[in-house]
Amino acid sequence: MKWGFNMDFDSFHHEPKSNQAYLYNADTVHIRLKVKKGIARDVRLIYGDPFLYEKDKEGDRHAWKPFADGEPMINDYDTEHHNFFFKSVKPAYRRMKYAFLIEKRYLFGAREVIDLDANPSLRHNLFNYFNFPFLNKEDLFSPPEWVKNQVWYSVFPERFANGDASLNTPGTKPWASVDTYSNDDLFGGDLKGLTDKLDYIADMGFTGLYLTPIFHAMSTHKYDTIDYHMIDPAFGDNAAFRDLVEKAHEKGIKIMLDAVFNHTGLYHPYFLDVIKKGHKSKYYDCFHIIDDNKPVFPLSYDSLMTKDRKFLRQQFKGPKDINYRTFAFTPFMPKINTMNPIMKHYLLDVGRHWIEKYDIDGWRLDVSNEIPHRFWREFRRSVKDAKPDAYIVGENWDNSNPWLEGDQYDAVMNYEILFPIWQFFGTKEDFPSYNATEFIHRINKVLTDYPKNVSQAMYNLVDSHDTARIKTICGEDERRVRLAYLFLFTYPGSPSIFYGGEIGVSGGHDPENRACMPWSEALHKSPLKDFLKRLINLRKTEADLRTVDFGWHTQRDSQVLMYEKGDLLVVMNNQDNPADVTLPEDKRNKTIEDLLLNRHFNVDETLRLSPFEAMIIK
Repeated sequence: MKWGFNMDFDSFHHEPKSNQAYLYNADTVHIRLKVKKGIARDVRLIYGDPFLYEKDKEGDRHAWKPFADGEPMINDYDTEHHNFFFKSVKPAYRRMKYAFLIEKRYLFGAREVIDLDANPSLRHNLFNYFNFPFLNKEDLFSPPEWVKNQVWYSVFPERFANGDASLNTPGTKPWASVDTYSNDDLFGGDLKGLTDKLDYIADMGFTGLYLTPIFHAMSTHKYDTIDYHMIDPAFGDNAAFRDLVEKAHEKGIKIMLDAVFNHTGLYHPYFLDVIKKGHKSKYYDCFHIIDDNKPVFPLSYDSLMTKDRKFLRQQFKGPKDINYRTFAFTPFMPKINTMNPIMKHYLLDVGRHWIEKYDIDGWRLDVSNEIPHRFWREFRRSVKDAKPDAYIVGENWDNSNPWLEGDQYDAVMNYEILFPIWQFFGTKEDFPSYNATEFIHRINKVLTDYPKNVSQAMYNLVDSHDTARIKTICGEDERRVRLAYLFLFTYPGSPSIFYGGEIGVSGGHDPENRACMPWSEALHKSPLKDFLKRLINLRKTEADLRTVDFGWHTQRDSQVLMYEKGDLLVVMNNQDNPADVTLPEDKRNKTIEDLLLNRHFNVDETLRLSPFEAMIIK
């Protein structure tokens, strides 16, 4: 149906019971309408209880009585191609029917669009209304409350600190003794080293530790698990881990471990049994064997146990040489069939074990989007039974709404903001650079892709053990790094710093990003470190920095970013030239406070920023 002023049905999008219509808290529903950019100027919401009718003036028939018959919605965010209109409502009887009123004339409903000038009697035709049947508290997305205020420190244990040299395996190299790193290098990082550095971590202000895998495995990275119940001997033992958790908790630091449930290591006992016994192994269906008529592995069990990794790698020239599903095409990581009853029981037990026996506070789920939703639903129930406020974070690199509906994860690693941050603050030539407007559009897309309560629980990052480090992305320019960190710490959810990022450790993609943590006193006298400590403190003390919404202020200069968070105004100049910033009216001609540098000064209508300068104005 064509509309009166160049509008059509396809210009509008709304999906009930989704990220566009969701339960925000026990009595509040958030409604969002996505509209082709520039099509609509006035969008309103009609809503009410589906069963609330009253008699008309004559008293001989009933008419529907809405709570609101056209309340304005706000155009809170825009992207390059769309405007987004938003409304928060509290239906009095915990249920609602609703439709959208466009330009006070057109009703956008669940089944059709009505020109109300031509058909006024169809304004309250509830058969054409969207439905939010009931506000069931059981459907509410309910992450742990503590994660909204969390600041994470992400650690790759083998490269963080060597606290117990007696654990060093043959071939361990002196700390940081190489210029080029590989994943085969051993430097002796261990749990004792982490425990010894808890004072350092607490002094920085971090309140959580995320550790990449620490269970028994063959590699340095430990993503090829042999025993999920055993700390890797190179890191210490289970008692050393208990000591780490207890001392971390004494300092107010949470502990989150890495659950590698997409695949095991080649030498996991279950997979070795399959290699040894073939179809006769009771674990045969715990993995994804491709051709039942072929040997699972190109070597016999006895031969496998005598060969080194280099020889084994030579047996696999390409994907067709592997007769079992794997992580990527890595023959050393056979993919798990998580829904096999034996394997499912085993993995669910692992999830509970480290909570019940060692009191960990959360799980990060490796390659989580390749594992069935059904498994994660059972995993969540199991983990939350053991510890109701445990934090469950998926490693999903893309939009993850199907996993964030309250029945699986509490959050994902928010790579959806990492890439825009790289493209605005970074200098790398292998991806297109954004100006401020393009950056805002990308961030707005993420903000509108997720419900607000989901955004508040996200695990946010600018780099990780799987990416190049932010300093390298920023062309080794610490001024740019500071701006990237500033944006990270004003985004809703939990910010995370990859170990060494606080002192400007650089490195390209894996394995270059996994350098040994520098511990020389000179390197720790770092302006970047002082800046980050200040940011962490402000994040904790200024509640407005943790709020969900951004109030963007566009500037003529394409490299200036300005936005409000509550009563705070964040401004940053992302370029090598000074910039004049036009301040919002309420910040003009007065004395303002810059929280970043803890200073007061007078301003008129404009503010001059030096190259790569930033302020948080109160």
